[in-house]
Amino acid sequence: MKIGFVNSGKSFLPEISAYVAYLNQQDNIEAITILTAEMNETPIANIDLLWKFTGLDIKKYSSETKIIHEYNSLSIGHFAMLKNYVKKTCNIKPHGRIFLNELVEKDLKMKGNIPKIHRDMGISKDFFIKTSKKEYDFVYVGDMGHGRGIDHALKPFTTTLKDNTILLIGNPTNELYKSFKDYKNIIFSGSLPYHEVPLLASKAEYGLNYIPDVYPFNLQASTKLLEYCALDLKIVSTDYPWVNNFEQKTQGRFFKLHRNLANLTMTNLNSFEFVTPDVSYLEWNLLLDRVKLIEFIKLVMG
Repeated sequence: MKIGFVNSGKSFLPEISAYVAYLNQQDNIEAITILTAEMNETPIANIDLLWKFTGLDIKKYSSETKIIHEYNSLSIGHFAMLKNYVKKTCNIKPHGRIFLNELVEKDLKMKGNIPKIHRDMGISKDFFIKTSKKEYDFVYVGDMGHGRGIDHALKPFTTTLKDNTILLIGNPTNELYKSFKDYKNIIFSGSLPYHEVPLLASKAEYGLNYIPDVYPFNLQASTKLLEYCALDLKIVSTDYPWVNNFEQKTQGRFFKLHRNLANLTMTNLNSFEFVTPDVSYLEWNLLLDRVKLIEFIKLVMG
């Protein structure tokens, strides 16, 4: 069986690498990645199962090709609810669906008696490392786009935390970089190959999980927080539904930021009793075993 994972290249999708590696360990399965730009060049007729991380999908394929739609997030930006509605009403009917969690499935309101599973966010085994040599006080990994409010999160590092360092791993906006590049304690690493991120991020004491408490970010798993936990960092986070549910479920203890960040001081952090939960059960191979991915694929293939 040949499975093709379609990647638009517009989003960071570590799950594709995890899926491909996992499935290529199985008997009689070949998994490949197909960039959207290559779709017309790739002989889709030779693909038994086409796996799409779905925005809008209205293209029909050969009846011999099975389709999985994976909804690993809800729509963002302007008219997010409308975008979700369009996905529900206009997308072709796939042979199977995967949702990040029950909240994502509930909001999308997909209809049809179609095989489905929930597949929570996993963690690459590369992140399960620890280092005692700390070179930075804080680290932030990931998206620094305008909707993330990272400029607000960095302001304390120009005043009350000016003697403390923060490492930012990822691509900042030009505006963000220009605003903070002259502060020596605010270090921009730029974008790194994914396999280089764990070792560098592990050199921090605190992992900053700065997620706006707005739809849909507040309902979705925070990949960075899961990776911080795998690295055994102390978690400093904004306060929102998903992180509170995760903290309670795993019996962790995270430092929650006030909206105005007034409580973000080293005095408060030093006196806080952090508990970083064990997230080894979310390592990709273990997670995909647990959700019975192979059984799901067999069900989809009929």
